[in-house]
Amino acid sequence: MSAKEYIVSKILNNNVILAVDYKTRQELILIGKGIGFGKKEGRKVNIHIKDVEKSFIAYDEKTKKEYLQLINQLDSNVMGVSEEIIAMAEKQLGQLSSHIHIALTDHIGFAIDRIKMGLEINNPFLYEIRALYPEEYKAGLLAAEVIKGRLNVTISESEVGFIALHFHSARQNKRVTETMKDTRLLKEIIDMIQRELSVSIDNRDLMYTRLINHLRVTLNRLDEKKYIENPLLSNIKEQFKESYRISQKIGEYIEEKKHINITEDELGYLALHIERIKETSKIISRRVTELYQA
Repeated sequence: MSAKEYIVSKILNNNVILAVDYKTRQELILIGKGIGFGKKEGRKVNIHIKDVEKSFIAYDEKTKKEYLQLINQLDSNVMGVSEEIIAMAEKQLGQLSSHIHIALTDHIGFAIDRIKMGLEINNPFLYEIRALYPEEYKAGLLAAEVIKGRLNVTISESEVGFIALHFHSARQNKRVTETMKDTRLLKEIIDMIQRELSVSIDNRDLMYTRLINHLRVTLNRLDEKKYIENPLLSNIKEQFKESYRISQKIGEYIEEKKHINITEDELGYLALHIERIKETSKIISRRVTELYQA
């Protein structure tokens, strides 16, 4: 079969339409270059299979009402661009939760309105997002290119970071608020370490990336109730007393925020990271002193 019959429900842009499969009566998003050009809403059309780059259901029955409300509220071009971005992201990141069609589309529409009004917002977790979710951040950069190319709107790095959060949440089948909460917690933990050690960790440094990724993996393990053993625990507690004390303080903070138990084994591994930061900071400080004394 070279073509299928559809009823065109909504033309989102020249490349994206909302349509109903004439035989199955299933509502679909169809994406393909020029697929919406010259089409009329409410009409039956024949569309060649080769012209459809991607077709999918944009929502489940639970979210259908929200999606249809968005279609009525948002500019069709914004809807179309958002669907192109989601399709592109799925090629890079794999299957995303169906809720992204509502959450990300709504976010992009709101972001574009804000930018047009000159109301830019700052993303306080930008560096953490880049370090924690590099694949999603790359997809966010491509999304920015699509928005610029299709809508002639330039979005900031802060907005790229927020889009990356939406991608990560959809990969994990979580709400963006949950992902934001975890990202905020990780930033707070790093701030605690910096205060306790009286150091400043460069967020572009490999040490920073290692630390934040270790913390992310640790929290994921604890969320999933997966526990690991630390054969070096007794040595760590004895040799790195200050670092272990700081890790205990952080453990108490995590327990308070997430209501999960942090094992001593996990605290031992965290203490090793803290010790490395402490020793590296001492070396850097010594070198700076020597430089000024020279």
